[in-house]
Amino acid sequence: MIAPRGFDALRVRASGAIAVALLAAACGGTPAPLAPAGVFVPVSASEFLAAAARTLPGTHALLAIRWRYDDGESPMSGRGAVRLAPPDSLRLDVGLGILGRATLVLAGDSAWSQPGAVVRQVVPNRSLLWSMFGVVRPPESMSSVERSQTADRRVYRVASADGLITTLVLKGDTLLGATEARGQRPVGRLDLTRDSAGLVVRAEAVDLEHGVRFVMDVDRRESGGTFPNEIWRRP
Repeated sequence: MIAPRGFDALRVRASGAIAVALLAAACGGTPAPLAPAGVFVPVSASEFLAAAARTLPGTHALLAIRWRYDDGESPMSGRGAVRLAPPDSLRLDVGLGILGRATLVLAGDSAWSQPGAVVRQVVPNRSLLWSMFGVVRPPESMSSVERSQTADRRVYRVASADGLITTLVLKGDTLLGATEARGQRPVGRLDLTRDSAGLVVRAEAVDLEHGVRFVMDVDRRESGGTFPNEIWRRP
């Protein structure tokens, strides 16, 4: 992979255009745990992959979003639209004020964007981007997978070859949030807020190393139908 991995990829500025609109968050000390601590036991990668597959989009959905980004120096905010299509396609279009507009498309293993430099910022952390919409995308390389079970939570801890440890908290097949750490040092966190139907209405990402904060609110969601094939193709 190119560029930094995990939440490190959140450290982008206005020159990163859509990456700024997508990723980031500010630290305010170590946050409370997403779930009670439990005993982790090794499990197979296939178990984790099966759990991840159950979070994939089941229907086409069009989301109208608002976003706020604050790195302590150049706060930004705006609106945008997200298209989700089964099994693994996502398109994000956002307005960036005087910076114009930006588009990012992830379709399977392919990716493109306008401006083109955005892919170099976002693709190394596509797992986080998908997680903001409640979808678990496994890291490209997994050196180990562990699971902890509590009364109403299932927690997976996945170690990548580069030393990044991602912890994902699920209730049933619903992703509640995620954290990332290097050794014992927390480096990032993602919290999801869902409505009574279980749909994501807010995603808040926190970069604990660099003091960056990103909040995305879903104002409206339309489900069903299909999207034209051309929206996934590079113009």
